Amino acid sequence: MDEPVRESFHDHGDLSARLSQHNFRTPAPESCCDVVLRVDGVRFYAHRFLLAASSKPLRIMLTGSMREAKEMEVTIHDIKSYIMEQLLEFIYTGDVELSTETVVQTMTAAEVYELAALRDVCKHFALRHAKHVFKAQMIEVLPEKLLCDLVAHDDLAIREADLLDAVLAWAEARYDSVAEDVEDTTAHGAGIQLILQDVWPLIRFPTMSVRMLYGTVRPLVRDHFIPEYLLTEALFFHLNWGAAQSPDHQKRMTPRTCSAATRKRKRVSFIQTVSFDTPPERGADEPLP
Repeated sequence: MDEPVRESFHDHGDLSARLSQHNFRTPAPESCCDVVLRVDGVRFYAHRFLLAASSKPLRIMLTGSMREAKEMEVTIHDIKSYIMEQLLEFIYTGDVELSTETVVQTMTAAEVYELAALRDVCKHFALRHAKHVFKAQMIEVLPEKLLCDLVAHDDLAIREADLLDAVLAWAEARYDSVAEDVEDTTAHGAGIQLILQDVWPLIRFPTMSVRMLYGTVRPLVRDHFIPEYLLTEALFFHLNWGAAQSPDHQKRMTPRTCSAATRKRKRVSFIQTVSFDTPPERGADEPLP
């Protein structure tokens, strides 16, 4: 007897196309929605099993022993409606449209709801467009873990000086909420240093110019915002005193990808500028080479 022939077929693209037709705001009667997410006064009609399969926190909320598991309409706090719409769109179709204005909020929400694929997409977008994303008002909501992940990355496309300003603004937003009455400069600086204790070692101070180190970083060290050893290490690097003692030291001394590319372009440009298309004319009394 002949063995039966078996073949597997996949139609994920068509499935995504069908799911993309679902309207979260005004679903068709035959869509079989069994849960309504109320966010910022906006109602999103969805399917409990699909949300539960995509996100562990949503699974616990919608199918576990929590009160929300028995309710048709569930109110979700601490997230904007347009961000929730992005999350739902990604869960249903795998598609998302990101912008520099909202990527931090989307990435934070993806981290909270454990949507790893969406978080990673947001992370790579933020790395490529860091000079636009790392603005004071935008990154204030970024959790420390995600901030450290981004700051530690070689592909973070931002000048180290601008990154320094951004992380200081991030820390100031947290400091003001717990110590608004502190006026002493030393105490304030020490408080900021404490908030950034896990972030400072990720800043690549040795790649900053000596002028930047003396003009900007040194006053911050004097006022206890930045640990002194990081300034010392950076200056020693410029003086070629000593070598990196650990992988962390070595990484701080390595320019980020965008910085290294910029320096390479500048070197090429300089060489092209000073080179001659034809040799300069030799003086009459000048000996032949």
